[in-house]
Amino acid sequence: MKTLLIQKLTRFVVIALFITGLVGARVLLRGQGATQGDAVLPPVRHDPLKELAMKITQPFTFAAVGDIIIRRPIGEGEPGYQTLVKVMREADMTYANMEGPILDEASFRGPLAGGPKSVVDELKRMGVRIMTTANNHTLDAGLEGMFETHRLLDEAGIVHAGSGKNLADARQARIAVTPKGTIAAVGMYSIDASSNNRSRFTDATADMPGLNPLHVTPYNVVTAEHMQALKKIRDAIYARSPEVRVPVAPVAVDEPAGRLRLFQTAFKVGPRPGDLTYEMDPTDLKGIITSVRVGKQLADFLVVAIHCHQNSFAFQAYSQDHQTPDFLIELAHQVIDNGADAFVGHGVHTLRGVEIYKGKPIFYGVSSFFYHRGAAQEVTDPSSGPGIGVNELDDNLETLLTTSRFENGKLVEVRLYPADLGQDRTRPISRGGTPSTPSPEMARRVLEKLQTLSKQFGTTVSIQNGIGVIRVASKQTN
Repeated sequence: MKTLLIQKLTRFVVIALFITGLVGARVLLRGQGATQGDAVLPPVRHDPLKELAMKITQPFTFAAVGDIIIRRPIGEGEPGYQTLVKVMREADMTYANMEGPILDEASFRGPLAGGPKSVVDELKRMGVRIMTTANNHTLDAGLEGMFETHRLLDEAGIVHAGSGKNLADARQARIAVTPKGTIAAVGMYSIDASSNNRSRFTDATADMPGLNPLHVTPYNVVTAEHMQALKKIRDAIYARSPEVRVPVAPVAVDEPAGRLRLFQTAFKVGPRPGDLTYEMDPTDLKGIITSVRVGKQLADFLVVAIHCHQNSFAFQAYSQDHQTPDFLIELAHQVIDNGADAFVGHGVHTLRGVEIYKGKPIFYGVSSFFYHRGAAQEVTDPSSGPGIGVNELDDNLETLLTTSRFENGKLVEVRLYPADLGQDRTRPISRGGTPSTPSPEMARRVLEKLQTLSKQFGTTVSIQNGIGVIRVASKQTN
């Protein structure tokens, strides 16, 4: 009897263990798809505000400069250059835009454009650890040159974003590592139909390599009276349509009263005729904002950068405009709203204002940090002109090194270091276009210009020992 009881009890324990095992197995397999009757665990919900916030709480300094156009070795450089490089090397992360390809001419087979392989040594010497590669010179050496640049930057341990094997790759945030946290970058190039040197760059698509584009449509602002006159011109021209077999589409019956496209140019009624206003392509913008949000979720700090040549005035020479185009302000605000911790604009060959938006720094235009032009002719050749840089405008020969200091995840101070690319035209060719500490007079002139340009954004820039300083009030960082 006792033996029979033990056998029944053993059988019960075995069955209980078997059932327990099945339940455990179903819990383990639940991630592969719940079956009917299973208890489904509630999903983990992340607070979007925390995910998109600056996550580095230690003291953190982010340095940023603009375009790197290096065509010859620099080495240690002169003392004024070393002073700037010291600031860049001491930052926790330093950003720059690689404008044009870097090529190993010993093995590269293609058009020789851009800088030699030694450029990567110059970047490392400067402390540059993260870059963008989307600009109008990305494909100066073709797609092969673009991929060669990627290879050389990868070998140097320099993270790069903004161009790739397809649009998803070019748009993706790329992440660098520091002892204090991870730093991501998203890069893009703003393109309109009138962009110069269109053949030099290729937009990436779903299945084609290239750069990350932000297409924008420029509108020339005119008065209401101007618009009526333009429409009369359009109607008179369209009246000739019977002369061709395949005319253009007729005027839409619901044509907006304040807009017109004529001779491949768009017009819009506005208060300031001669201004340029822009509309961003909504599909491009949506994709870029998505990459910003995803990039910030995967990193602790995110910089968004754009290579932008768009002017604010129709009567301003190409890429020589100090004013900030309207779409650039809208873009900067949107990416910060969606997680960016800093925004850097470059491309235009001049300086633009600085804004502190929701406690994050926006540099609308920092100009070219290096501006080496093409190979110089023999100086004794009368046709060579007065030398590299001499024919540039003064505005093109001043640039900016910026640092943004964060504490407890909040921006507390921005510093603006003016740099001189040879504005006094006295340098030898070998040093033209290389940044150096400016004279006190030039530093003050540049910083006073930045004071004026930044005032429209409510930014106060003080000048201390040849450096611009922006101190961020606590109400701006909350």
